[in-house]
Parts: sequence; C-alpha cells; structure tokens
Amino acid sequence: MPNELGPRGLSRTRAYGAYEVMVEHRILHSSDWHLGVSTGTVSRLQEQRLFFEWLRDTLTAEQIDTLVVAGDIFDTMQPSAEAQNVYYRFLARVGETGIRQVVIVGGNHDSPTRLDASGPILGALSVHVVGGYTDPGRMVIPLYSRGSDEVTAVCLAVPYMHEYRLGVRTTLMDTSDAKKQFKDAFGGLYRELVDTAEKDYPGVPVIATGHLTLGSKVDKDDYPQEIHQVGTIDAMSTDIIDPRIAYTALGHIHRSFPVQKDRGIWYSGTPVPYSLKESESQRVVLSVTVGAELDVKALPVPLRRTLVEIRGTRDVVVERLRTLQWEEDLPPLVHVFIETDHVEVSLTHSLHEALSEHPELARPALVEVKQGRSAEAIEAALSETQSFDLGKLTTTEVFQLLCQSEGKSEEATERLTQSFELIRLADDAALQALIPESKRVSANTTEAEVSA
Repeated sequence: MPNELGPRGLSRTRAYGAYEVMVEHRILHSSDWHLGVSTGTVSRLQEQRLFFEWLRDTLTAEQIDTLVVAGDIFDTMQPSAEAQNVYYRFLARVGETGIRQVVIVGGNHDSPTRLDASGPILGALSVHVVGGYTDPGRMVIPLYSRGSDEVTAVCLAVPYMHEYRLGVRTTLMDTSDAKKQFKDAFGGLYRELVDTAEKDYPGVPVIATGHLTLGSKVDKDDYPQEIHQVGTIDAMSTDIIDPRIAYTALGHIHRSFPVQKDRGIWYSGTPVPYSLKESESQRVVLSVTVGAELDVKALPVPLRRTLVEIRGTRDVVVERLRTLQWEEDLPPLVHVFIETDHVEVSLTHSLHEALSEHPELARPALVEVKQGRSAEAIEAALSETQSFDLGKLTTTEVFQLLCQSEGKSEEATERLTQSFELIRLADDAALQALIPESKRVSANTTEAEVSA
C-alpha cells in the first residue's frame, strides 16, 4: 500500500506482508563545534577529539540515521591544519557507526568556500556540505534510514546567510520595516525550499537547519557576536520557519533550549563549554526522532575539563591554586580575579608558582588574570561618595572624582590628572583648529557671548 502522511507530515507507514509498521527517521542535532578554538593560550582540540570519540559511540548506540551539524564547524575562517585534521579524521570514520548520511552547513565563523571545497570528496562518504548560500536544489537533501533504500525524510540544508544575499537592505529603515523585510526574505527562502522538497520527495517529513538568532528566549550572553542585524531588531521571529517543517536544527546560540517546542524548533548549543558562562549549564547533543510524534531527547556530553573562576585576595587565590582538585580527564582552566586596591606587578609570577606544585602533566592552566576592587568595596566607596552637581564642576574636577572612586592614591590621581590635562588640551587645540576663527570660543568667553 502507498505511504501515508500523519499529523504535520510526521507519520509514515510501510506495508510488510499483512503488517503495517511505522517508519521513523532519527537524527542527531549538534552545532557550534568551533574546532581550533583556544581559551587564553590553551587549545581546546584535545577536548574536541574526546567529544568526537564519544559522538561516534553515541551515533551507534542511538541508531542514528542522520547527523546534522548546524554551523560554526571551525572557530575561524582560516582554521589551522591541526583543526582540519581533527575534522576530516572524524568524518572519514563516521560511516563505521552505521549512519546513513551527515549534513553539515556553514556558520558565520566558517569560510563557505573552504567548507564547500571538500564537498565532492566528502559526498562519496555520504557527507553533504553546504558552506554558503547556493542553488536551492543543492540545499534540498534526501535522507535515508538504516536498512532502507527509500527516502524517509528530507533536509533543507540552510547555512548562515547574511541578509544582504537575500536582498534585505535596512539602511535608513525603522525597526518595524526591518523586521518585515527579514521575515519576508528568510520566510520566503524556507517556503521555497519546502515547496521544492514536497515536489521532489512527496509524502516524507521535512527537517531544516538554520544558523541565526531566532525567537524571544535569547539574550546577549547566549551568543559571541551579533549577526543578521540583531542589534537593531533583537532576534528574528519564528514566523520565518514554514509550518510544514517538522523539526528545525538551529546553530549560533551556545545554549541548548527549545525556541518553540510545539513546532520542533531547537538550539543544540556547543558540545564543549568554551566560556565560564557556558560552563554553568550541561552541554548536550539532541537525539530527534521524526515519526508518529516528534521526540527530542537531550544526551549529556561528558565533561572532560572544567572552567574554574577563583576570586579573592592574593593570599586566598594562591592557596586555592595550590590545593585545586578535579575529577575530569584534563586539568582545569582557571580564571582569576584578585581583589585589591592597587595593581601588583609580580602577581602572575606568584600565581604560576602556586600552580607549579601540581605535576607538570596534570597542571591547571591560568587563562585569565584580572585585578580590581571587590564588588563590596566598590559599593562601600559609592555609599560614602558625596553628591555633586556635575554642571558646576570642571572637566578636570570630574576626572579627579573618577580617580578617587577607583581608589587611586593622591599621588596617582595627580599624575593621571596631569596626563589627562595634556590630552584634553591637545584635543581642544585640534578642535579649535577646525572651527572658523570668528566662531572660536576661548577659555575666557562668557556664556552670554557663546549664546550670542
């Protein structure tokens, strides 16, 4: 009997003799690998290799049909040879897991041409790469399940695309008009691709990718940089995703969460924590079953290395570095904040000396050192600060108050003020030179003369 569509095009059946069984397609959604990224001076490739080892085992254990990677494969557009080696070695062996195909799209960190260059070779391994915006026909990819030669799903492989490529021009445009242009352009692209998929592969569920900022649950801590003019329009609306799409695998945001759960729109987040903020939440990949119902399951990625923040006085921090303990495979990466009223020039040496008490091959790495006043000290200083009418103070007096609020000594404030005056006077002289002589304002000009 012919295949039949269920709710939202998710359900397919196939006849085997007198029995009718449900056909499901299983994908594993990941994104934002950022291969080759470093924290401070420490490369994260070792953790990324361990992630790939775990991922291979997971693809087998979960009986995944398709691995979908939603952009930012590399951390830079010119990745190191070592980072590329890790990438290609993983893809060369991924077929051993029994997976039928891999779909990879480029992100804003990737070079579209670099990713696409390997397409013909990787295609022989059933690895489909769409680095950048291309012929829509290349972006519609038929998917096969384990043990089946029938198309059981279709993937719309949409990479990161700057809005300019879709004809969006936001210059001198207000927010509402910009939002409408984005919705029309990106929504039109997804609609066109779904139309093509339904025409070429009727009766199968459609999944899609996207590398963009989408929905109302995103804040600035969730992404490393703005794309698609999000500084102007916040994030794009989920209205751009065609309702005929069963599942949308998103990248760019480094946290895993559903943008719109009832419509199957999800971010997977980074598989490895690359910042202190990311280390606050469990890293996952998403196992997605497209069948009679859409089922999304988060699979926790084992943590191989912790990111640690140590705050306190110099003595407190040094002691904690000496006694630092961990259970993960790799020694932690340490961010240090020293609470002090003055800069200690020899501080870094003291911190490294404390770390040297750990064995060399299992020694935590110092990736960031900051010095400053504690939040409590700043709050106390502000509470003691008098109220001033800034309109009655000179520029120099305001600068001196700023130095005092930062805990600078009288001697340091005096030196800084002298430097500030030299810069200010130089800027004033340069500014005066740009003003016609008849309009120049001297230091002795009165307010009435300026008004006149």
